[in-house]
Amino acid sequence: MRKLLLTLVLTFISTTTYINADEKPLSFTLTTTDAKTITVDDTKKGLDFKEFKGKAVILTLFGHRCPPCLREIPTFIELTKKHPDDLAIVALEAQNYPTDEVKAFQKEHNMNYNVIAGIDHNNFISYISQRAGYTTGIPLPLLIAIDKNGEVQNVHAGELTLDELEFLVKDLNE
Repeated sequence: MRKLLLTLVLTFISTTTYINADEKPLSFTLTTTDAKTITVDDTKKGLDFKEFKGKAVILTLFGHRCPPCLREIPTFIELTKKHPDDLAIVALEAQNYPTDEVKAFQKEHNMNYNVIAGIDHNNFISYISQRAGYTTGIPLPLLIAIDKNGEVQNVHAGELTLDELEFLVKDLNE
C-alpha cells in the first residue's frame, strides 16, 4: 500500500506540463458555489493555491452519488472547524452534477468548505487526474494533500478516517 502511495506521489510530482524553461506553467481559475475565486498554478513540485498561501490544502474530487464520498463530508466539516487557520479544503464534484444542484447539495449537507461544480471545470479535473496517474477513469474519492509550501505530499484514492486525516493535516503543516 505504501509503495502504491509513493508511486502515485512521485508520478504526480514528476509529471509536469513544462515543455521547456521558457514556457509558462498552467494556471487555473476555479469558482466555488458561493462565487469565490480560487487560483491554482501548476508547479514542478505540486500546486500553488494563491488564496491559501501558508495553509495546507486538501484537494478532493468527489461524487454526489459516491457512498465513501458522502461518508467523508462530516469528516471534512469537522476538520474545517478544527483547523480554520492552517487548512483549506477544496472539493470538486466530479460526476458532472449541474452547478445549481451542487449548490443545493452543499447546503443540504452543511458543507462548510470550498465546493466547486466540476462540470464547470472539467479541464482542471482532467489535469489533476492525469498528474495523479489516472488516464482513464478517476477513483472517487480522490484526495491530493498539499503542504503549506505548495508541494504535493500524498495522493490517496478512497475514503480516509478522521484520525488518518488529522495525522495528514499535522504532517502538511510541519
